[in-house]
Amino acid sequence: MKLNHSKEAMPLYLQIKNHLKQKIENKEYKMNDIIPGELELEKIYNVSRITVRQAILELEREGYVSRARGKGTTVIYNDKINEFLFEIKSFTKEMEDRGITPSTKSVEMKKVKANADVAKVFNIKEDDEVFLLHRVRCGNGEPVVIFHTYLNSKYPFPMDKEKYMNSMYDVFDEIGVKTPVRVCETFEAISASAEVAKELEIKEGSPIFFRVRKSYDIYDEIVEYSLCYYPGNKYTYSTELTNRG
Repeated sequence: MKLNHSKEAMPLYLQIKNHLKQKIENKEYKMNDIIPGELELEKIYNVSRITVRQAILELEREGYVSRARGKGTTVIYNDKINEFLFEIKSFTKEMEDRGITPSTKSVEMKKVKANADVAKVFNIKEDDEVFLLHRVRCGNGEPVVIFHTYLNSKYPFPMDKEKYMNSMYDVFDEIGVKTPVRVCETFEAISASAEVAKELEIKEGSPIFFRVRKSYDIYDEIVEYSLCYYPGNKYTYSTELTNRG
């Protein structure tokens, strides 16, 4: 591949990233393959080591490869949405970063009385009002997640469901709520109920990921409490751990 070095062109590392990404998506580099090392990529693209490294880091951030010291860079892309759990990112941004078109299949916004669990999370009384936002989000037109989100009623969330067709963080900005700076999550593998299966367009009993998310603002006050359902055949999750001992 010949890189475009003109002033108007995108940065070289992004050109390299996109070229390698295309090779992975076209199965030239398959799942678990080791792609060429940094030194070889330097020669292939005639660029610096720093430029190559930036390209690889972008591929890793987007869930296409995984780096391991002494083992090289391994392809982990397998047509599933691979989400890395090391930064706070909206669903819309997550999809766009992977070249997937996000959309919303259905949305419902209403006020409800908090049950015992919700009241405990928001530190309010049972039967106090909270907002409940229910959405089915899609990637390239296919349902990939159900968000069942409780929102803190101290904030002026709009009732117009059209406001929630895109990123929830856009609504946060609109009403003056700071984007969450801390998120606590738990994951569980469960079977899809009839209701969940219908919304995700999968078979009842299919394996799904159940994700509970609590998002906090800069004052460490909870903003949202979400129960999320992801089809197991469309998602993988990755994280990175370090030994601090």
